[in-house]
Amino acid sequence: MANHKKTAKPRKPQHHLPKVGTPADNAYRQKRGRQDVVDFGANRGRGGSRWAMIIGVLIVAALVIGVVGLIILT
Repeated sequence: MANHKKTAKPRKPQHHLPKVGTPADNAYRQKRGRQDVVDFGANRGRGGSRWAMIIGVLIVAALVIGVVGLIILT
């Protein structure tokens, strides 16, 4: 019993998928599709969307400064 962990993490409950082509499968796919649309763009992980937004703002600012600079120089 040397390999037995005393503080094992409890497992997550398993959700078995319905058979393909059944009405239950169609309902499941429709429900998951709606959840995916609602969750689209949600912040998942370690602040990845925050960095993407900062980089996007910096790119837009650089483009605006470039256009203004071109207008001033001409």
